[in-house]
Amino acid sequence: MYDFIQARREMVDCQIRTADVTNYSILKAFSKVAREMFVPDGTSSIAYGETNIHLGKDRYLLEPRIFAKMLELLKVNSNDLILDIGCGFGYSSAIISEMAELVISLEDDFFFKTAQQKLLEASADNTIVYEGKLSEGINYEEKVDALIIQGGVQTIPFKIKDQLKNGGRLVAIFINGFKGECRIGIKKENQIYWDHGFDAYVPLLENFSKNEEFIFWK
Repeated sequence: MYDFIQARREMVDCQIRTADVTNYSILKAFSKVAREMFVPDGTSSIAYGETNIHLGKDRYLLEPRIFAKMLELLKVNSNDLILDIGCGFGYSSAIISEMAELVISLEDDFFFKTAQQKLLEASADNTIVYEGKLSEGINYEEKVDALIIQGGVQTIPFKIKDQLKNGGRLVAIFINGFKGECRIGIKKENQIYWDHGFDAYVPLLENFSKNEEFIFWK
């Protein structure tokens, strides 16, 4: 029988720690959440591999190392309201729920029910799953403290950026051909200011493929 507990431990020690991810809350969350619960049937044996796992359509479960480094850039606080766009089967939201006060997960109608059910099974009680087009964001009464997108983008629609409060953080991987760059954005006076995080490539999400100008800050 496959030892998922050992696989989870090795994922943290050999993939995440070696990528210079040192935040204790991140390491603890990855050590706790059962990644094998959030992959398609028949693929649990590769759940902890160093690869993106195809979930269906244009959606992938991001490689552990990449996702952990994105979270380190996002700097999640225990009182944060987080918007997780494109959560797939819900793994990313389950991880973030271990660190934040509340996670709002957005998925389309193809993944919505699966994400909702798997997060329920994982006892991720501080998550709310919304159904809708990823590129349109959510209708929620509060603006969020931080936002993360689980897939590649070339642009981020205004509707999504508008849901981030001033002073909030946004992490996404921008794709240019076969290359990618994870960027951290800070919203100031309703403008997103971007800075380089690390190089990474993930498949491009549908409806996030237009060009846009970026303002960088130091």
